[in-house]
Amino acid sequence: MNRLNTLPTLRINPSEKLTLSYKGRTIQGVKGDTVATALYANGVRVFARSLKYHRPRGLYSLDGECSNTMMAVDGIPNQRTENLPLKEGMTVAEQNVVGSAERDWMAFMDKLDWMMPAGFYYKTLHKPAWVWPIAMKQVRQAAGLGKISPDFEMKGSYTDVFTTADVCVLGGGAAGMTAALAAAGKGLRVVLLEARPWLGGCFEYRAALYNGEKPLYERARELAAAVEKTANIRVFAHASVIGTYNNNLVTAFQVGNEKDGFDERYIEIRAAGIVVATGCIERPLLFDNNERPGVMQVACAHRLARTYGLLPGTQAVFSVGHDLGLEAAVDLFDLGLKINCIADIREDGQNPELMLALKERKIPVFPGWVAVKAHGCKTVNKVSLATVNGTVTRDFDCDVLVASAGLTPVTGPATLAQARTRYDQHTGYFLPTTLPAKMHVAGRMTGLGDALAIEASGHLAGLLAAADTGVDAASEIEDAKVRLAELPGPERGTKLVTAPVKGRKTYICFDEDTTVKNIKQAMAMGFDVPELIKRFTSAGTGPGQGGIPGHNLPLFVAKYGASPTRPPQPTTVRVPLVPTFLATYAGANHDMHKRTPVAESQKAAGGVFRRIGVWRRARYFSDDFSCRDEILNVRNNVGMLDGSTLGKFRIHGPDALKALQRVYVSDMSKVKAGRVKYSAMCNDDGCVIDDGVVVKQGENDYYFTTSTARAGATVEWFRYHTRYDGWSYNLVNLTDAMGVINLSGPNARKVLEKVTDADVSNEAFPFSGYREFTVAGAIPVRAMRLGFVGELSYELHVGSSYMQALWDILWEAGKAFNIAHFGVEAQNVLRMEKCHIILGAESEQRTNLLDVGLGFLWDRQKTDARTVGAVALRQAEGDTGRLTLVGFKMENPERAPKDGSIIVDTRVRGYVCTARKSFSLNEAVGMALVESQLSDIGSRLEIFEDECNGKRLYAKVVPMPFYDPDGKRMKM
Repeated sequence: MNRLNTLPTLRINPSEKLTLSYKGRTIQGVKGDTVATALYANGVRVFARSLKYHRPRGLYSLDGECSNTMMAVDGIPNQRTENLPLKEGMTVAEQNVVGSAERDWMAFMDKLDWMMPAGFYYKTLHKPAWVWPIAMKQVRQAAGLGKISPDFEMKGSYTDVFTTADVCVLGGGAAGMTAALAAAGKGLRVVLLEARPWLGGCFEYRAALYNGEKPLYERARELAAAVEKTANIRVFAHASVIGTYNNNLVTAFQVGNEKDGFDERYIEIRAAGIVVATGCIERPLLFDNNERPGVMQVACAHRLARTYGLLPGTQAVFSVGHDLGLEAAVDLFDLGLKINCIADIREDGQNPELMLALKERKIPVFPGWVAVKAHGCKTVNKVSLATVNGTVTRDFDCDVLVASAGLTPVTGPATLAQARTRYDQHTGYFLPTTLPAKMHVAGRMTGLGDALAIEASGHLAGLLAAADTGVDAASEIEDAKVRLAELPGPERGTKLVTAPVKGRKTYICFDEDTTVKNIKQAMAMGFDVPELIKRFTSAGTGPGQGGIPGHNLPLFVAKYGASPTRPPQPTTVRVPLVPTFLATYAGANHDMHKRTPVAESQKAAGGVFRRIGVWRRARYFSDDFSCRDEILNVRNNVGMLDGSTLGKFRIHGPDALKALQRVYVSDMSKVKAGRVKYSAMCNDDGCVIDDGVVVKQGENDYYFTTSTARAGATVEWFRYHTRYDGWSYNLVNLTDAMGVINLSGPNARKVLEKVTDADVSNEAFPFSGYREFTVAGAIPVRAMRLGFVGELSYELHVGSSYMQALWDILWEAGKAFNIAHFGVEAQNVLRMEKCHIILGAESEQRTNLLDVGLGFLWDRQKTDARTVGAVALRQAEGDTGRLTLVGFKMENPERAPKDGSIIVDTRVRGYVCTARKSFSLNEAVGMALVESQLSDIGSRLEIFEDECNGKRLYAKVVPMPFYDPDGKRMKM
């Protein structure tokens, strides 16, 4: 097809050729094409087949309002090719066909529509009961449009943007751009979202005069240039709104071009004020075969020529209900399209200048006429026109039928934010009547059609949004209101709902093959509300959601329903407004994590890092993931572990002790200066959720640690459980401000003695002691004498800025004692040998403090503290049959079961929490949660492991701990 290559409105570059592969042949398009326009330029008219009846579907719109042009592109199904930019080398395939879109062997389904009335799937295929399993397989096989391979991997770069703005404008047409300029003129930060790849809206392609001076497309470019050069307006072009939410939160996604560093990106904007200027889409005209290839919207035909340089056909018939249709007919005729006639739904009210232009071009116009049937097997070759009352009919040859009943506003972004709409008899629109706070509407969606009025409404909305931010714009707002009132107001719309047809092949929803006849069937069964009819008939539940049927369905129900006096009620709009890739929501999948101050040193020492919560930590220090050398070195020499991920907090103030008493199960008044107290926290169910140590630094001043996993929630936990007490205390999260080094092993004291002048002997610094001293005469250290790994250990807490220096000093001092790094996995085995638990490993959401053997921590006498979980613990104290933590040894000493393996007899009786081959004990040991009946010493446990091929593992319950049961080594 020859292009109109010299039009000033073109968005293509005819000199830059691009190719795509379609049905085994190479098709050529140009830069700026969409996939659909490139196919259309090469003679493709049937793009797909419909969902149920496999009817041929062609290019109907250019903004993705229905599934007509959905195809598989580069392996991705259900791509809306009408607004998918063409890229070099794309592979395009038809979908939902048996054979091809041109010759679909399933086309016979179109003759069987009588077998599938409204709601047939609710009333058939389930009696007798044995039919459904058979039918279900066939239904599932036939359902859906596209197919995706289970092995498909999504390619491309997906990012995200989270930003704030004073004003966010939705829609980059004339109203949206003037709104953005008005708000930006007050010095505010403005974000402008436009769904198309360029600004301009309905002005962008039209040659009609603006204020009698210049073409509308020139005015659009003037406004776009002004927006682009305004520094405080950030434009996101080719960005579709996904949803709007409370407090002016807007979500969208943007399609990137070759200059961008992304394929798509998710956008989230929090704005003080919002302007919705999303314009209108066309209301489909309802007549027989209204979705036949060759039938298209006015804007589709007009933009094909003006934007892509493609005349929609050779001879056309127009059946329209608004002046935009007449304007497009005049322009397309001037561009070379033969127009046989125009049927205008309206009896009167046409723009006289347009009527004169049509008369000058000798284009017949039939006021009060409408298309009643499109003829042609696969594409349109003739159309029947009739008077709106159906009394007179005439046929006209054509290969393009441009059809539109009128316009309908795009109110989705407003209604999602809880705006209320009401049907307006004058415009025929569902117009917003109640808007959320700090949201304003402007432009064509308010019923305006005059170019100056559209801009004036945008200017006013921009000032109102600016005022929402606190800017003084009162006088300018009043002037803008006066200016708008002087201009033409909302235009009269058309009332015609459907052509005078029976409706068997009149499609109200293209996506779901829902006809007017189906709607009548649903209404005859008693459904009289559009929301219910939508679900019963599936109208509007397809990929286009309410795009095509969203306006016609409530109009039809209101006119032909049992209560004709009831005003039309629109159906509910839901997110996403536009289908969005899951990959776009997921974003770039950056590994967002925290690192400790000595992470690089550990990496240089051979550390193998793994994700643990929000952190990346050194889990291993060799390729031996059993960590044999790391474990034995701690047992025999000395090892060094980075424990900086522990939660670290300071709580101080007059009521600090009361807060500790509330959340910890122990009596925290017994915390003594110079000593460490171990305790735990429970939730209201008595389930243990955290543990750690507490030290007293001064009067009403405490320092405590939590598990790594709970560090982020600890402050909120304290605040929540003391929110009604009026206590005075301060809680400071020091997790990132402080680092921790765990120095463990029989030679740990010897290393520490080399770097400090403090007395760290067993007598001066005993087990469970707390001391403060300096290392190398300069580094202040908070030291705790703990034994998590079952050896002589010092937990050294220092400011994060000192961590690297202390790490290096200890490493140098320890070389004489064979110091070595050990990671999280080695620590896990060491503590498991000692039967010290890790919450989350040896506990879960059902296990309370008593189940895991920590009942000794609970002080039952401090009832006045109202300790969190104490009531539940009292109630559970006498329970039998609960899960109980036990230690076990494997009958096969070389074989440890996998963590999470289940313990069974005739049913599941528990599961393995942690199990490893112990190099200290030279046998496989572990801990498990089992029902109390299996917790006795000597009980035999039968373990089922995944992929065990029917072979069970066996273990015996033994006393805990396994290693150094008297605790002599950690107290040495």
